Amino acid sequence: MLRDVFKSIGGIENYGLISMIIFVFFFALLILHTFSLKRKDVDDFSRMPLDDVSKESDDIQDI
Repeated sequence: MLRDVFKSIGGIENYGLISMIIFVFFFALLILHTFSLKRKDVDDFSRMPLDDVSKESDDIQDI
């Protein structure tokens, strides 16, 4: 069905199929990467916005 939709556009069925394969491949890799992260790294990432603010305030106090 998807191939029929791309063929009806005329001459671009290969580009549509290639872009769909790239799209699915990219998000599959993204999901695999997300599930392979260690819990410690995820906790560090979640504290990053708060850590940046404290570092900036420490830098200001040093001046």
